[in-house]
Order: sequence, then structure tokens, then C-alpha cells
Amino acid sequence: MFIKNLSLFVLLFSGLLQFKATAQNKGFMDFNGYYDTREFSVLTLNLLAKLPNRIQYFSLTNYQGPSKSSDLSNFYSEQNLRWGVSKDSPIDATIQYVIRNKTMNDDLRFGFRWRLNNTSIIDSFFHKMNMTYSVNPMLVQLREKTSTKILTLVEHVYNINILPRLFNDRMYLGGFADHNMQKTTNGKIRHNWVTEHQLGFRIIDQLYIISEYRINTFLQNKQQNGLGYGFEYKIKF
Repeated sequence: MFIKNLSLFVLLFSGLLQFKATAQNKGFMDFNGYYDTREFSVLTLNLLAKLPNRIQYFSLTNYQGPSKSSDLSNFYSEQNLRWGVSKDSPIDATIQYVIRNKTMNDDLRFGFRWRLNNTSIIDSFFHKMNMTYSVNPMLVQLREKTSTKILTLVEHVYNINILPRLFNDRMYLGGFADHNMQKTTNGKIRHNWVTEHQLGFRIIDQLYIISEYRINTFLQNKQQNGLGYGFEYKIKF
């Protein structure tokens, strides 16, 4: 089933690229290399493409190694398609395909994204804060040989340009918080969080020095918190 789903996803994205743009497409490629205080390394690639017809593609890909190793054998990727429901609406329909190493553990999710900073009643507040913030509930989740799940995840994403005049647009704070909800065998809901908050300072051109505070409550207690630090290079287009 998931080979078909992935093929459909790729074909859909390929088809969207055939639309003729009425304005120049925009986006970025973002390379991040970290060392984590829990003694492992992470390489992250982010890609954003703003396409015609209110369509947006965003992907996050992580390569991570086991503790006390420079190996990058663990793979995780999120492939996202978003479509703005109207020109003036802050709501986007979203499709997310999650790819992991090992077998039969990929997810296909459907939901919507609410861009609060583009919401007319409160947009002035976010403008003054030099901040963007969105929340994305995933309403339906499909996985091979697993029953369909409802509302398993809510994603929160934000970015703040810190004192842009003082620092000349050199410093930012950005991150995400994934609220995962799982139904246990006794019918209760288990809540887990995966959240990362990154402080970056541009030192030359689009090269940043970065520090990132990380929480993952899926892990054992001593491994739940860590600090990553390294470099980021961003290519804008």
C-alpha cells in the first residue's frame, strides 16, 4: 500500500511542478550539522519551495548516528505538500509522508495548517514580535498493516527574528514542538513531545553558528534532554 502511496505522492508533486508560475518561485535549502551532548551527531537538510497556485513543498531529512559514534545510519524524513485554501485564508490543507529506516513503519498523514501570523485579527501582534507561528493538527494517519488512526499528532512551528535592527537580521530563534498522542491498551491517551529550539547567529554570508535545545520524551529519562551545537548554511532562492 505504501509503495502506491509514495508513488502517488511523487506523481502529485511532479504534476504540480508543471504549473506555469505567474511570479518567481521562492524558497530555500538549509544544511545543518550538529554534535549533541548525548554523544551523537546529526545532519539535517531542510528544503522549502513556494510554488504557484498557493502550493508549498517542505521537507525535513535527518541523518543521525548512535551514541558515541560518528556513524549516520539512522534515517528520518518528512515530505510535506501544503495548499492554501484561498488567497486570503491563513489555512492550508496538508499531506505529510513520513519515511523511516527499517520496514513497515512509514506514515501517511492528512491534516490542516493554521498560520496564526497571517490571521487578520492577531497578525499585528506577530508582526511586532517579528514572529511567525503555525499549528498543524494531523487528523488521519495511515500505516501499512495498522488500523487507521485519528488525531495522532499536532505540530507547532515558530520563528522569531531577534532585534533585527540591532543585529542587522543576524540572529533568530526558531523551532518546533510535536505533540504526539497514542491510545494505550487500557484506553487512556499517552502524550509524548519531541521539541527542538534553535538559536542561530549569522557570522558571514548565509553561514550561521547554531545551538539547539532538544527534548524527546519517547526516550529514557536520562536521554530525553540534550543540547546540539554546530553550523548551518542556508541557500535562498
